[in-house]
Amino acid sequence: MEIVADSRSARLPTLMAVAAAVVAGALVLIATRHDPLLSPDSVTYLAASDHFRSGRGLSDFTGAPMTVFGPVFPLLLSPGGRSLAWAAAVGAVAAAVSTLLMFRLLSGRVRPSIAVCGALAFACGQGTVRVASTVWSELPYTAIALTMLVVLTRQRYPFSDRRAALAGFLAGVGFLTRYAGVGLIATGAVVVVVAATGGRRRRAATLLYYMAAAMVTCLPWVLRNVIRTGEPLGPRFEGGSREPWATLWRRPLKPIGQLLIGPNVATAERVGAAVVVVLAAGVCILIVLGVQHRRLRAVDVGIAAFAVTSFVVPVVARAVTSNDIESRVMSPMLVPMVFAAALVGDKLVRWRVGTVLAAGVLAIWSFQGLTAARDFPEILPYSAASRTQYAPALYDAIEALPTGATVLTNSPQRVWWQTSREPTLFAFTRPRPGNSHYPLDADETLRLACTGSTHLAWFGQLLNAGKGPDERRPDLLDVVGLTLEQRVPGGELYLVTPRDERRCPVAEHAP
Repeated sequence: MEIVADSRSARLPTLMAVAAAVVAGALVLIATRHDPLLSPDSVTYLAASDHFRSGRGLSDFTGAPMTVFGPVFPLLLSPGGRSLAWAAAVGAVAAAVSTLLMFRLLSGRVRPSIAVCGALAFACGQGTVRVASTVWSELPYTAIALTMLVVLTRQRYPFSDRRAALAGFLAGVGFLTRYAGVGLIATGAVVVVVAATGGRRRRAATLLYYMAAAMVTCLPWVLRNVIRTGEPLGPRFEGGSREPWATLWRRPLKPIGQLLIGPNVATAERVGAAVVVVLAAGVCILIVLGVQHRRLRAVDVGIAAFAVTSFVVPVVARAVTSNDIESRVMSPMLVPMVFAAALVGDKLVRWRVGTVLAAGVLAIWSFQGLTAARDFPEILPYSAASRTQYAPALYDAIEALPTGATVLTNSPQRVWWQTSREPTLFAFTRPRPGNSHYPLDADETLRLACTGSTHLAWFGQLLNAGKGPDERRPDLLDVVGLTLEQRVPGGELYLVTPRDERRCPVAEHAP
């Protein structure tokens, strides 16, 4: 009887962790009860998944191969095509799986009850709910990253080359989910060096297995991108940020704070700064203790390396490409934040006051997540899927165009989502860092204008609209003309024609 009781008590934390995972999925489904939120990048993912489902490969609404994003997330969405119900289900499953993996990662480091609380904290965090309820790749990436860390740090089995290779494959899949996953590859390499057994040569061989598996997983996609576009990660904004490094290092602080206390709180940057200071201090203490005692826990090293790379890679990307640093970009930081909080909680619960304090923090934290799930539909009018944004009548004008007409616009994602017109092309605006598409150049704009059936749908209220297409791209108006066809509240529809038909490509006049 005692053995049966012990078996049941051993299974109880796992059952509670499963319950926490169910809570995570349920919160996402509650938040997305009126559809998940879409950003312009979300529409690109859905376009690629819809094309793949219909047998047109991983291409987007422009008709070009999708290269600026990795293939994993569109493939996860592909069974549903452009279905938002399926996209919401993917987000819910990613949240649930990440919660279970968070428990698994913590269970070898803290007492089972604290591991369950850590999993519940991850599940109920308002940052988790918001990111999972928007059609983004970050939470599937987090699930893949946690899987890799669990594979590398489980202690029941001796570390082997096979485990290293499996972890390398997972790291490669993480990179193919979001390119910032290059930090995950670096994280895994650090853990392999610490966790592998044997002398230097044996460790080097194990690391080689890991890196080989990661590279074999990534390289086919990178080579495909080079062949299709000449760029390993697709065409991107050229030119890095001119901000001083002090400003660059501060950029992630506000998004990290927003993950914890919400997007509209004035103190978010200070909260983020406090979190980063605490995590940095923890990493330093870990290194010092490891050197003193000549023993480093693989799971601690993995979390520390993941925290560092999740912070550094967006900063470096900002310096090189001027990419935006938002809460979604910094959302993988939730993993080390929850892990660190669980370590602190494991110490606090040894005292009654500490237990009460930890329980209070968890209750407040969970209430935030519940509130975020309840209120999430209130921001759907700002979704890229909303037809009421900016110039709704302009969509009607686009839909009235002839079937064979080509549409240029400064809002290609929204136009494709509302009208299903293909190709829908990004044009007449200036290149901007963070855009997933590069606007057409003068030669391509002229080529399309020469077909006689090219139109420009201009959304005047977008940030990229400026004072109009003539102010945004006067260089294009040297080769093409714009004839106003229709003006609606918030937008205009133009016919695009060549200024001099003699400059049209010869192929356009061929019979």
